[in-house]
Amino acid sequence: MNRKKYLLFLSKLIHLFEILISIMLIIAILISIPDIIHYYIDILGSSKEVSIKLFNDLLAHIMMLVIAMEFILLLVTQTDSTIVYLITLVISRKLLIQSQSMTDILIGVIAITILFITRKFLLKSSTVEYLNQDSNKIFSAVSKIEEINMLYNLQIDDKGFHTLGGLVSNLFENEARDLKEDELIEDDKYIYTIIKINGGLIEEVAVSSKD
Repeated sequence: MNRKKYLLFLSKLIHLFEILISIMLIIAILISIPDIIHYYIDILGSSKEVSIKLFNDLLAHIMMLVIAMEFILLLVTQTDSTIVYLITLVISRKLLIQSQSMTDILIGVIAITILFITRKFLLKSSTVEYLNQDSNKIFSAVSKIEEINMLYNLQIDDKGFHTLGGLVSNLFENEARDLKEDELIEDDKYIYTIIKINGGLIEEVAVSSKD
């Protein structure tokens, strides 16, 4: 087994474990949802002082469920923006539930500000994926084929090209066809659809399996 096949096998194995963990988290979230109703009942039947404490616990419980759902999304999509959003939720929970002083609040606000600045100016996602009803995956044309195969468990034959756009352009060139939006072309395993073109260059490509 050469290195490329080994890495692909390892990536698939890790992906299966991530799916298993995601399923277990979803089950845990579903089990925890009835506790929210119990909090409502307890708050209605408690005094003002006790209900404030219970409401604080309710917020903490809901925030943890939201963070768990975002963590599942992170396992599935594995994008930089999801990581930033998840960290933002964790910091927000800290601010809402556990902040004891103005210093804690100030540190949290600064941390969130840094995250937004990072997301707006520094993050450059190499792949863009949308899950449609037909399970197509839409990638930036500059995405590296090797990276796509590793992250999304595909087996695209790069035919010597580094980027998805280069591969698709070559396939169209071999068939003497013009590059146009919504045009389809295929290889042995996948169908490629040009989603967006700008200035004669492919910007986004949808990939779907022929199976």
